[in-house]
Amino acid sequence: MESEHRTPDTHSQDPAIDESSRPHPVEQSIWDAWRTGVLGFGLASMVVFGSWAFLGKWFYGTLGEIGAYLVWMVIYLGIGCESMRGLIPGTRQRVRFFKVFSLSFAVYALLWIAVWMAFKNSTGEWLAAVFGSLGMAVLICRAFKNLKAWHRVWVVLAISNMTGYFIGSWLHAHMSMPWGAVAWGVAYGFFFGGGIGPAFWIARTSALR
Repeated sequence: MESEHRTPDTHSQDPAIDESSRPHPVEQSIWDAWRTGVLGFGLASMVVFGSWAFLGKWFYGTLGEIGAYLVWMVIYLGIGCESMRGLIPGTRQRVRFFKVFSLSFAVYALLWIAVWMAFKNSTGEWLAAVFGSLGMAVLICRAFKNLKAWHRVWVVLAISNMTGYFIGSWLHAHMSMPWGAVAWGVAYGFFFGGGIGPAFWIARTSALR
């Protein structure tokens, strides 16, 4: 009968709808995100701190302090964008991750450099970690339209950042070069990478609730 006729739901079958571009929180656990962050950022950190350990004099002598920091920032971005792209799951999310991580980490790095250059002491190191992590957290949450989670993401980034940085600094102070610098890179990469992964996960998944 005509009254019983129902229009087929063609919306769910529409090939124009890109399901892969939609967020899928079940595809990745927070531990998966943690592992991706540790391995990916850890690799980038090893390269950066390794170059400082073995080529630091050349970097500073040729580029100056700020120039060296900027080059190392670019190395972090280049390696991190590729090695941590799994933090936004989906077959077509690679470019999106590049954009989010590049912008947020660049802001973190630039804030860190600015604060450090203003103080150049332990206070500057603490403040650089706090404000750099804040800038990164806000931009990550903004990318997922989830600014309500900025404080949680900030806490994760700030604690992991400071833990890795100051444990690494202690190792560097108690070991001879170049291995002290390498150890600093391992600690910084492990802890801060272990914060970046969950930070992305929190911002992404809590936006869907």
